[in-house]
This record gives sequence, C-alpha cells and structure tokens, in this order.
Amino acid sequence: MSIRRLALSNKKLRGIPRRLRSLQRWSESYRTRFPNLSNEDYSCGYWNVKIPVHMALVQGKQTNQNIQSLCAQTLIDAAYNIYQVKPHNEDNIRVMCGIVLPDMFASELCIFTSEKYFKLHTESGESYLGKISLLNNRSLIKEWNLKLPSGFSELGVLRVDEDDEGDLHYSEHWYIGEVNKF
Repeated sequence: MSIRRLALSNKKLRGIPRRLRSLQRWSESYRTRFPNLSNEDYSCGYWNVKIPVHMALVQGKQTNQNIQSLCAQTLIDAAYNIYQVKPHNEDNIRVMCGIVLPDMFASELCIFTSEKYFKLHTESGESYLGKISLLNNRSLIKEWNLKLPSGFSELGVLRVDEDDEGDLHYSEHWYIGEVNKF
C-alpha cells in the first residue's frame, strides 16, 4: 500500500522504481471498486484521495518532469478505473483527477457530487479558492505526452491566492476526467 510522506530532509530519495510500482498497484486497486460515497457526509459535493507518494517523488529538486509525468499518468489511470466501475445510477457525479503544479503533492483523485462545487473549482472568477482564470491556450496532456482515455477531457485553471503574509501564490490545477460531461 502506498503511503503519503512529507520530505523532511534533503536526502536523496531511494527506491524510485519501487515507489512507482507501488503507485501503479494503488491505481489498479480501483479497477474493481468504486468509492463508497454514502459512508461519509459529502454534502460539500466532493470526495478525494491525495496522491499516495513521498513528497520528494513529485516535487522539489529531486524529481524531474519524467517522474512527474509517470505519476500524473497513474493518477489519470486511477480516475479512469473509477470511471469504468461507476454505478449506472450515478450519472450526476463527475470522476476525475486533479494535478496541481508546482505543488504536485497536492494532486488527487476526486469525485464531484455537486455541479455547483465543480463549477466553483473550474470557472473563471473569485471565491475563497482565490482568483481563477482558464488556461485555454495550454494542454498538460500534450506538454507531458500523457494518454487521455476515451470519454475523458482536460481543463486547466490558474489560481492566484494570498498567503498569510499577503504574498501571491500561483498554482495550476489540471482537471482530467469527466470535465465536459454535461
């Protein structure tokens, strides 16, 4: 089982092929199971699972775009596995993954159970998430040479928000999955 771990030192990350295999096994575990959305309160309209890796595998000076792209593809594959086993009576939900850059450790599998909450994350405007603008002229799929499964599409947004000191923080959020569903 893959586990999330913070990078608390600058020591070289060991066992990268083993860690990537573990992430692949995690992705494949969703081939036969759809997350149970009824066990918890999803009144906010959202279910998620963060990418289960060591932080240094996906961000920081020890990683590279090749490793990040392998991890992104595994997240896409996990989302597609969930999409494939989604119950037929769950047409009102969206299955996707969210890839966050440059803080890829915040990337996740997600299921939006509320259209309003999905639009809050993906439409231009301002909210508690910050100022959101669409990245219409770019494609992470093309930039990283990722495979987009049948029935999936991508949407990139740029978020700008302020930290506690008033400094602006820029992040790209790439939603890959049932983006153009309705």
